[in-house]
Amino acid sequence: MANSGPSAARPVQKRRLRLRYVAGTLVLLVSALIAFLANNGDQAPSVQDYYSSLESRVGYWLLLGNTRHCGLYEKGQLSPFPVSKAQRAMEEKLYTRLDLKPGSKVMDAGAGSGYVAMYMARKGFNVQAIDITPHHLDDARKNVKKNGLDNKIAVDYADYHNLTMFQDASFDGIYTMETFVHADDPAKVLRNFHRLLKPSGVIVLHEADFSRNSKVLRDVLRLSHCQNTLEEGGYEQLVANAGFQDYSLEDLTDEVLPLWRLFGVVGYAPYQIFKLLGIQHKFTNVMAGVETWLNWGDGRYISVRAVKP
Repeated sequence: MANSGPSAARPVQKRRLRLRYVAGTLVLLVSALIAFLANNGDQAPSVQDYYSSLESRVGYWLLLGNTRHCGLYEKGQLSPFPVSKAQRAMEEKLYTRLDLKPGSKVMDAGAGSGYVAMYMARKGFNVQAIDITPHHLDDARKNVKKNGLDNKIAVDYADYHNLTMFQDASFDGIYTMETFVHADDPAKVLRNFHRLLKPSGVIVLHEADFSRNSKVLRDVLRLSHCQNTLEEGGYEQLVANAGFQDYSLEDLTDEVLPLWRLFGVVGYAPYQIFKLLGIQHKFTNVMAGVETWLNWGDGRYISVRAVKP
């Protein structure tokens, strides 16, 4: 007969104890990771705070390779991979929208780690890259030097709300790649761009607008310092008021869906847990990715182009 006494029960108890220990350790590690990655929950973070949070830095590195913009896909495509190929396609789209000759001088207003600026430089442009986030500037300078583009790209600290260090009529083109949405005063930024452009100079803005203003959207925009994102139809009047003409808009919403679907699927389960714990606001990018995917159609990804007379 098998031994069913106290001695036989001890191994079972030990195994249970080990399992509880392992489970407890995993819970502590996950809790520590969540606390480590979470932002501080600031109700109105600055642009620098948003991009400098560990959640943003890890997320942009892990999912986008520190290239902080969407990819452009064929309509109807399901797979978002390879992401880098789609990002190059988006950069090519911006380049074609600028429609400038090689040798033109352009400003990258919000250059991040410099990947868009490097694409434009390889296309023959001379690029003035500006940003206000210290680690972005460090990354951009390293990337430019690493790729041997020092003679084509200048990287400097500058805020597009105050561009007095640059001369009037000194640029052929100015572009933003998902950075104009961070503007505290969009009208002032466009007036600055207008002053810096030569006659017939071009602006191209790859940005977002929205058609349904919900509380969740307002939370996402506030937490990512995009609270002045325009409502659908707002760009045309804003651009005209700044003195630009020949306005055109291309709706690229369908072509960016595969990447946003990836954000939504990857972030969905963690986001639901964060909501149960009441800490979803501490994970801005998870919240933005999931809510944008769940509410697809409430906003657009657009390419705006206009010309200084």
